[in-house]
Amino acid sequence: MSSAPFNGLRIKDSYRTSDATEAVGSEALTSAVGRMASHVYPAGVELFRQDACARDIYFVETGQAKLTRYEENGSEFILDIRFPGSLLGLEAAIRNKAHRFSAVTATNCKLTHLTAPRFLDLLGTEVKLGLVIQDTLCDEVLNQAARMSEIACLPARQRLEQLLWRIAEQVGETQTINFKVQLPLKHWEAAQLLAITPTYLSRLLAELESEEIISRTNGWIIVRKPGSLWHRVDS
Repeated sequence: MSSAPFNGLRIKDSYRTSDATEAVGSEALTSAVGRMASHVYPAGVELFRQDACARDIYFVETGQAKLTRYEENGSEFILDIRFPGSLLGLEAAIRNKAHRFSAVTATNCKLTHLTAPRFLDLLGTEVKLGLVIQDTLCDEVLNQAARMSEIACLPARQRLEQLLWRIAEQVGETQTINFKVQLPLKHWEAAQLLAITPTYLSRLLAELESEEIISRTNGWIIVRKPGSLWHRVDS
């Protein structure tokens, strides 16, 4: 892991947040935390494990992390992806409970972290920070409800297009044509996230390619017509 100076954090929920909310989050966290060291983690690093005590809060500056959960029968499921601006470990730390899922870096990630006790102390003294975290957790509940609805009600192709749109949003490329993105998950993991089989995911990608919405080369997805991707319009 390499380290770099931390100059500020822009909070963003896993879908979208207004620039005003991001600015308030950045101001509150920078004021509360001050200058900290950030570290670069390679893909595949487990940040915390399901059922473990909450010890740290992580701020994702760059890269993506995946949240996974397993059950007693050995089945494992990818719950969601977390993008830059996300905070990992909040729920368990605030409630003083064990983590209900694991968090693993899906790509190279630049992360900043605080110990859970230090973060909770800040929550008790920094009003702005507390309000930002409250909004962040509320957004998480709303976004998870939307994701559950997508899995239950939307066709698999729309779920795939929504995922591609979310990734495009993170790099600010939704208004550009012919830009490259990479899924932050292995093929089978992306299929699991979308609640479909890997074979069906391959078929859907081939459909988008045949319609010239995307093309694929050397592991990259080139989005040729981002405006043609179905995506949820935030209210």
